[in-house]
Amino acid sequence: MRLRAVLLGAVVGILIGGIIAVVRGPALRPTAPPVPLGEDGGRITRVVMQYHPAAAPQVIPIYTQFLAAVGRDVQVVWAVGSPADLDDLRAHLGRAWPAGSHTVLVGKAISTWAKDRFVALRLPGVPDAAVCGAPVRTHTANPLRTNDQEVPYRLAQTPDAHCGVRGCDVDFDGGDFLATAGHLFAGPTILQKNRLGPGARFLDRAALSAHLAERLGHPITWLGDTPADAPPHHVGMFLTVIGHTAAVGDLDLAARLGVPAETQRALQAAGGPASPAFCADLRLQLEKVARRLRGLGYTVVRVPLLPSATTRAWMSYNNGIVDARGGHPVFYMPTFGAPTLDAAAATTFHATMGCPVIPIDCAHIWHLGGSLHCLVNVVGRGG
Repeated sequence: MRLRAVLLGAVVGILIGGIIAVVRGPALRPTAPPVPLGEDGGRITRVVMQYHPAAAPQVIPIYTQFLAAVGRDVQVVWAVGSPADLDDLRAHLGRAWPAGSHTVLVGKAISTWAKDRFVALRLPGVPDAAVCGAPVRTHTANPLRTNDQEVPYRLAQTPDAHCGVRGCDVDFDGGDFLATAGHLFAGPTILQKNRLGPGARFLDRAALSAHLAERLGHPITWLGDTPADAPPHHVGMFLTVIGHTAAVGDLDLAARLGVPAETQRALQAAGGPASPAFCADLRLQLEKVARRLRGLGYTVVRVPLLPSATTRAWMSYNNGIVDARGGHPVFYMPTFGAPTLDAAAATTFHATMGCPVIPIDCAHIWHLGGSLHCLVNVVGRGG
């Protein structure tokens, strides 16, 4: 139970509603407001990752694989609860510890889900500064998740992190958004998290959209009109965008491509497959998302997706990270210990998205609610 709390899971510092930009030397005075950092291209230059010692068996192998794949020129900012947690992290990574890493001490134990704590924004014309679009602070049943909410503010207070923060006064996870070169996609689960109506913070979806657009620097493209119109999970669990192509998860494709006995064994980590009723609803929601993306001019391709009997524990090949090498995209794709389906998913991405696939073994963590995309928050990209 403690490990589940660590991975699924008080106000410290100064609450700042505007932008705090921290860079080398004097405080930055940006000439333009921040805008979303697109996830669909550009060489990764900087990431934020979190750590808790109880999660070491699950996350250290993933961190090691990912750091080797992106290369040592990528700057890593580690958020940890305490100096002891930092020592534990360094001991586990050993020679894989990236040179030039920076550390942010939160002062309280945090989870490892770095993606959830903020939306990565950038300042136009200032390539070495990032801004964290931070959700409203709320208390949750899991104290680690409550403590996670301090991470963006601690980043802004740590000069070596070169980050600022922009409070949004909205309840969301960073994973509820997916930014591309042309869109800031939002999942309608945000509508569930924020009460709308007379007397509430926002009267309706239009008011919420306008507020988010102002705080995050881009109009919102909703992937559903109501929470029932899109999958009940983070956007990165069912959607990957590279250029003008959008890959959407597909339950039927997973069933056709996988070996039943093999995938059943892999799904046992999360209690077996999802119920037929859940799958029926999810199948319709994915189709609605695909239609909406086609209406926006995207070429839509389908990739395997397997939900499990555990809420929000999905074997999602979408839950990877797009990078670039020599101006061409590459995709760090999670794998789940189902070799036939893993290989078929990689082939699907490579054939339909036109990019090399670098597998990252996430077989020992996905059943806790996320994988690679959930563990790494990319905050800097080059051209």
